[in-house]
Amino acid sequence: MEVPLKVKIKELFNHGLIYGLTSSLQNILGFVLLPILTVYYTPAEFGIYSIILLASALASAIFYFGASSALGRFYFDEDSDEYRKSIVSSAVIITIVGACILILLSVLLGKYLSVLLFDSTLYYLHIILAFSGASFGFLLNTMTLLLRYEKKSGLFMKVTLVGVGINFGITYVLLTVFHFGILAPLYGSLMSMCLSFIFLFGIKLPDLTLKLRSSHLRKIVLFGIQFSVSGLLFYLLDYVDRLIIKDLLPMADVGIYSLGSRIAVVINVLLIVPFSLIWAPIRMQYAANTNNQEFTVKVFSYLAIIGFTLVSMSILFGDDLMSLVFVNSKYAGAAKVFPLIMLALLFYGFQNIVDFGIYLHKKIYFYTVISLIGIAFNVVMNYWLIPYFGYMASAYVTFFTYFITTALIYLVSSRYHKMKLEWLRIWSPFVVLIVLYYLVNFTGIFYYSLLTRILVGIFLVLLILFCWLTKKEQDIIRKFLNV
Repeated sequence: MEVPLKVKIKELFNHGLIYGLTSSLQNILGFVLLPILTVYYTPAEFGIYSIILLASALASAIFYFGASSALGRFYFDEDSDEYRKSIVSSAVIITIVGACILILLSVLLGKYLSVLLFDSTLYYLHIILAFSGASFGFLLNTMTLLLRYEKKSGLFMKVTLVGVGINFGITYVLLTVFHFGILAPLYGSLMSMCLSFIFLFGIKLPDLTLKLRSSHLRKIVLFGIQFSVSGLLFYLLDYVDRLIIKDLLPMADVGIYSLGSRIAVVINVLLIVPFSLIWAPIRMQYAANTNNQEFTVKVFSYLAIIGFTLVSMSILFGDDLMSLVFVNSKYAGAAKVFPLIMLALLFYGFQNIVDFGIYLHKKIYFYTVISLIGIAFNVVMNYWLIPYFGYMASAYVTFFTYFITTALIYLVSSRYHKMKLEWLRIWSPFVVLIVLYYLVNFTGIFYYSLLTRILVGIFLVLLILFCWLTKKEQDIIRKFLNV
């Protein structure tokens, strides 16, 4: 059935708002904890904590076997209860098998990994906890994916809020009262993920079956493994800079750069994650609609302008926010890192839209090829530039890496599903952002005047409202605001 463009955008906004607020509350825990962690951790300890999380993220990218990604691709292929029950059960069982394997390997090989990363067995328990938390994390992700496809946003919000509360409570008590150090957030994350998964699994258990179709298992495995490999490479692409900094610079620099990268994730919390949570099912649900091209192009333009605005504000007020929130002056260098990483993450978020041709036609191997190109570029440039420019070189390299990989995905994907973007509406604010970054970081003309930066921020918002938006879009906003 053909669904009008206005209805699609309204659905995207309504569910996106709920998922956005919920995922923001879920992820805001990381930002609430950051100032606390930086008080209790030295930059070197924060660097160690970041490397442990890095290792668990890479491992989870392998052992979730791409099942949840495959489920997203095939969930809407048939509209029948029997099909949905079988395809969902296949994905859940494959994910459980992957989680069990990962936990077992962390117990058997944790000491060797601790020695490999830190030349000590001291972090054996840390690695077991981190890998176990990651395992329950991707199990929970599969269950919440079902809530999103069933559009049970209320239950999604309740489970997320309780999980956040458990995580924060355990972490805070273990860190501040019992002085567990790096172990504290690892215990908090593991317990919250584990309990949330058990709760949702109990709710969905009646909808699962052990009578699986071999064709469905084959679909999930073949498509999922490709996604797992490409996901591992994209994780490696995201984290390889920290491994290289660890190799070339002191662990304290890893900590400072990692903090900047963690702060930059605010753009994921506010924009990219909420958008992707609802966009993934919607783009497949309406893939056959004749107005899907127009809908997709509009969505990309709106995502771009919101993202560029957020990055611009981080450029203008990043130093002020850092000094306000983080009392440990040893981490001050992170203020220069996070606006660039934010911009890089925004371009990575664009891939959720421009990869539609690759995703729809199941040409997943292109992700792998493009990831390998990105990793090669990232490694070569980082090893070349870090010795001369320190960890800031990695921030610039990360941006150019994601810019290149997103461009390649767009070019390849367009061969299978043509997408004519509104280039003028995308490039014009991007150019303004680059000019702003140059003025703030290389001329210093805004450095001493907060008022000037506030006025520039207001000017940018007005520029969007009166120059970037079309007359029709301005009228819709006025009507919405009853102006």
